[in-house]
Amino acid sequence: MKIILLYIAFCAIITTATAQPSVSESVSPGKKPAEVMNAKNDIVANIATFGSSTIFSKTLTSCGLIQTFNNHGPLTVFLPPDSAFKNLQANQLNYLLLPVAKYDLIALLTYHALPGNISAKAIAKQINRQKGLAVFRTISGAPLKAQFDDNGNIVLIDQSGGKSIIKESDLKQQNGVIHMVSNVLMPDFKPI
Repeated sequence: MKIILLYIAFCAIITTATAQPSVSESVSPGKKPAEVMNAKNDIVANIATFGSSTIFSKTLTSCGLIQTFNNHGPLTVFLPPDSAFKNLQANQLNYLLLPVAKYDLIALLTYHALPGNISAKAIAKQINRQKGLAVFRTISGAPLKAQFDDNGNIVLIDQSGGKSIIKESDLKQQNGVIHMVSNVLMPDFKPI
């Protein structure tokens, strides 16, 4: 009986976290982040407002990172859209939403943030200064690399070698800046 109840609770969590918002739920269907985000709001409020980042928003809440991302900061957040989470390996998101994987989820989310207010121009300067490959320290403590691609886009390289392009940059927030990225950034998950 306990196993059945645990399975039902697990399915409810997965359904809630991975469900796409309906047009009535979403504040910003089809709108770009710059059209929806208000620079007077903090990072958490703007992520919640932007309808294409509901998974990131819900996972921040589920693992207790709201205060980390809405503190005075400043923070620089690399925000992947919901579609990027769907590109993860089969059942990887489902695993990360399990209570047993809470610390892996925290590591994943904090790997998407840098301390400070770092503009795309500042990232580009670091890439040039460091001869084509800059290394930044995320708030999780893990390194995140950045370089240019052949088209001059800033590409973030995570610890697993995955690449994510900054698609929209310098979205000003009350407590930092958000850069929209194409993929989820994956840290090395270390056993506790």
